[in-house]
Amino acid sequence: MKSLESSTYNTQPLTIAKAKSTDNEVVIEEQPLTINPPYLAAYALFLSYAVFRSTTEPDGASMEVLQKFFADPLNPGVNEAFVTVFNLLGLYFLPMAMLLMPGAKNQKFPATPFILGSMLGGYGFLGPYCITRTPRTTANKSDLGWVTSNILENKLFNWGVVALVASAYVTSGFCNALLSDANGLLNGYVKLFSDTAIASASSMDFFILTLAAASFIPEDLERRGVEKGVVPNVIAASTVLVPGFGVALYCALRPVLGDE
Repeated sequence: MKSLESSTYNTQPLTIAKAKSTDNEVVIEEQPLTINPPYLAAYALFLSYAVFRSTTEPDGASMEVLQKFFADPLNPGVNEAFVTVFNLLGLYFLPMAMLLMPGAKNQKFPATPFILGSMLGGYGFLGPYCITRTPRTTANKSDLGWVTSNILENKLFNWGVVALVASAYVTSGFCNALLSDANGLLNGYVKLFSDTAIASASSMDFFILTLAAASFIPEDLERRGVEKGVVPNVIAASTVLVPGFGVALYCALRPVLGDE
């Protein structure tokens, strides 16, 4: 994916210390911090947009929507498209974990806290990790931790995530509303988007997470023996057609990592 491709920029101010023993002497090696400008730009855009919308919406507009979700998370009585987006934001950490954890070894920061944090804060929590991570195109099962090797790489778990993400489209009433009144569904979503910060900021968050997930797919395929080229990019692009579901389906269908 060209949108959030991992171009990098090295900065010197922040140093990551790595200890190395040499003849009873400990040497500290400096590791420059790597910055990925596309992910940084997306992070800045998301934060600035969320702040702008929260300061310009009518008083209490977002809280009114949130109270409906607190009362009934699956059927809060608001636009079905937004219900789907909002609920999928809480599930996106699962496909993100399946994409990022196989390449998490020797990164500047541990991936787990950022991925788990994204369950509640979306790209607001995941963004700093994406900004500073380095692509890892070589990995095998022996490099993985127990959870990644036995759960995140497990096809039964992968298909379970596919089913869970698909259910978010169904239980929200989105599929039924799309088939029965697509125009009303779209108009209702546009109105909620323009009226409330929670809808517009969540939609921006969802959009960025979808592009970010797609951007990690060519790297993930290269780890699994698929050569660079048009095919990985086409596969990545196809996952954005049904956000959330597309990347979960990719993880269920992708080749397995080699044992060595």
